[in-house]
Amino acid sequence: MIGGIRKRWRSLGVQQKLHILIQGSLIVIFFVSMEWVLGRFEEQIMASAEVRAEETADGLINGMNMLMLTGAIINPDNRKLLLSKMRQSEGIHELRIIRGKSVAAQFGKGLPEEQPVDDLDREVLETGKTRFKRIDVAGGAPLLRVVVPFIAQENFRGTNCLSCHVVEAGSVNGVASVVIDLSKEESELQSVKNWLWAGHIAIQIFLSIIISWFVRVLIVKHIAEPVKKLQTAMTEIQREHDLSKRADVDEANPDIGEMARAFNALVDNLEHATERLELFGKMFHGSGEAILITDTDRNIVAVNPAFTEITGYEPHEVVGKNPNVLSSGKQTPDFYQTMWASINEAGQWQGEIWNRRKSGEVYPEWLSIGVVKNGKGEVINYISLFSDITERKAAEQKIEFLAHYDALTRLPNRALFADRLKLALIAADRHEKKVALLFLDLDKFKTINDTMGHLAGDMLLQSVAERLRSCVRESDTICRQGGDEFMILLSEVGSKEQVENVAKKIIAAMVVPHRIAEQEIVVTFSVGISLFPDNAGDSEAMVRCADDAMYRAKERGRNNYQFC
Repeated sequence: MIGGIRKRWRSLGVQQKLHILIQGSLIVIFFVSMEWVLGRFEEQIMASAEVRAEETADGLINGMNMLMLTGAIINPDNRKLLLSKMRQSEGIHELRIIRGKSVAAQFGKGLPEEQPVDDLDREVLETGKTRFKRIDVAGGAPLLRVVVPFIAQENFRGTNCLSCHVVEAGSVNGVASVVIDLSKEESELQSVKNWLWAGHIAIQIFLSIIISWFVRVLIVKHIAEPVKKLQTAMTEIQREHDLSKRADVDEANPDIGEMARAFNALVDNLEHATERLELFGKMFHGSGEAILITDTDRNIVAVNPAFTEITGYEPHEVVGKNPNVLSSGKQTPDFYQTMWASINEAGQWQGEIWNRRKSGEVYPEWLSIGVVKNGKGEVINYISLFSDITERKAAEQKIEFLAHYDALTRLPNRALFADRLKLALIAADRHEKKVALLFLDLDKFKTINDTMGHLAGDMLLQSVAERLRSCVRESDTICRQGGDEFMILLSEVGSKEQVENVAKKIIAAMVVPHRIAEQEIVVTFSVGISLFPDNAGDSEAMVRCADDAMYRAKERGRNNYQFC
């Protein structure tokens, strides 16, 4: 019930609430004031009733005094007659005479009305003080009882009383008990109540008219109408999504005007924030880098189009899932543990990682992860930005390849060959092994270039490189020095004869014609050989010795080999 009243109250407008509060306050004030006025009237009426009752009791006492002065009190009939006449007065409900002990001893037992019947009579006899008591009768008018004491020399009149009877001065010789009907007083009080209620209704109607007018002027004109205008402006901005609109500022109403200014300032901030959000949204959707946002539980809440383009996953396929759906399995648990330790401590991490596309293809990406915190410093999101670096990795590999390999034959170039030769010599010296270096030069290659063209010459060099690979071990190194010159490094050879066998194998392999540009070409090699440590003690010396030996092979008719 209370909840229903509270809900109903909340649904009321400001004007209705204010009207109810004012009217309620007036009603409370009226009831309080009416109770106070009635209290004052009741006190006054009761005081008047008490005076009337006390005067009646005094009259009864005076009558008794007269009977005592004339001696007629001795006759009970006289006392009955006095009581009967007194009861005929208007409003008298009950009369009783209670005599004290000294009086009762002289005049004998009195009438029933003369006997003490309750504690109030006894209290007055003992204290000598007048007492009043209100009596409410069920279904009838209320009564007021007064008990007045007979006190010698105060309410006993004449000297005969003192001379004829034994009366001690100042003593209580009896009481007069009078009960009067308060119907008249109750009627007066009810009349006052009726007049008060009629006045209240009239005042209430008058005040309702005044208050309604006042509330309308105060609330409707100065509050409700300006607020309605402000509400209309808010509604239009919300409906039309036009943040360029502003509410009119009512300078005549400072409070509402201040509300309008505050609302306009809020719209200014909202417009600025919306512009920033739109900018960020464009950046998010237009970024060439994939963007992935997770919550604190590391579940995906948003991805951008670049994410779909790189991974192949649509947003609905990954939102709500953990980013490990992209895991390639190439990284170890320790890698991820170190990565998240860096994120939690430094707030960010970046590095190269391998992930898997929806198609199953594993690809390299450059990944950056950062945290987003709220005003309390609590982490609320993680943002990941990554890009597919497959092409970059391929370019790096190509650059790395070109730095150490010949682009035409895909054989190691001079720089890589020199490094391997030095390492081979160090290993051979440490393990007391031999190393052989073969310097090869194609015979009459220039003639082939001139007659068939450089393209045919390049194709021939590629074919020669393939045949050389078939003549040596995988642990050996073939290098194209440049032009038509090649070198072969034979590491850890056992004897000179082993080297000779390789040289013979190479010369024999060249006998088979090469199929170039739909022509068969036969080429030969002039081969020079140097051995470590037999012919030279370092790489440069070995190259010189092998080069000299190759020239001797040319001088001896080509298509042969010579040792240094």
